[in-house]
Amino acid sequence: MNILAVDDEPLMLWQLTENLKRIFEKPEYRVSGFDEVDDVMEWLDAQEKGSIAYAFLDIKLRGMSGIELAKDIRERSPETKVIFCTAYSDYAMEAFSVHAVGYLLKPVSEGDIRDVLRQLDQILTKPSKKSGVVVRVQTFGEFEVFVNNKPLVWERKKARELMAYLVDKRGASATTAEIALALWDDDSKIRSVQTIISSLRKTLRKAGVTDVLVKSRNRTAVDVSKICCDLYEFIDGNVAAVNAYRGEYMSNYSWAEFTNGHLYHQTFHRFEDS
Repeated sequence: MNILAVDDEPLMLWQLTENLKRIFEKPEYRVSGFDEVDDVMEWLDAQEKGSIAYAFLDIKLRGMSGIELAKDIRERSPETKVIFCTAYSDYAMEAFSVHAVGYLLKPVSEGDIRDVLRQLDQILTKPSKKSGVVVRVQTFGEFEVFVNNKPLVWERKKARELMAYLVDKRGASATTAEIALALWDDDSKIRSVQTIISSLRKTLRKAGVTDVLVKSRNRTAVDVSKICCDLYEFIDGNVAAVNAYRGEYMSNYSWAEFTNGHLYHQTFHRFEDS
């Protein structure tokens, strides 16, 4: 498998390729470094499809931007994982727009590269739930729940919204009054809350999920250890989850705007503040 490194500064390129050779030391990997875009394009033309495992690219290059080069590489080899190594923090969101799996600020150390590769490996090899039932929750964009990759069929719309609200609370329990305020803006709808909780439990049980909802007295929560969720992975710093966020979070619920504001700041301003 090929490991591509591109930087138009010879010293930076040498440091990057040396780090990569130490990291990818097994004989099946071959590190190739270039400081000219024309040489890169010629090299790409000679490669077999699917043979480029990683591309480590600077963003400011002579003749073509690293963003443009990444687009070209992804068109030729969609499975190639692109990681940007650059001195410019203000290109971060453009980098994520081409589905880069990492964005490292120079000077890039061997440890920095190992960290992003380790993080990516954890995402790709994440184990399934021991129970055999995998509950995956999508919060970026519109809220959805999938059980063993099949979308959950909701008995009631408010039950779906309750599940979204509990996911947003990340394991913290909510009282019936809190739920009533969130779902109806009326803390007197206690009976309605009880009906919706029962509907949610029934919907989950019908899909074979019996251990996600946690109920005690007048409080309800979700067991975050029993679900895979893009929000939780984002908070943990998983690169794929960070890349998946495009400025929308549970866009079908107005109460989710507070969390979306926090996510937006974390994504779009963290590099500017560094």
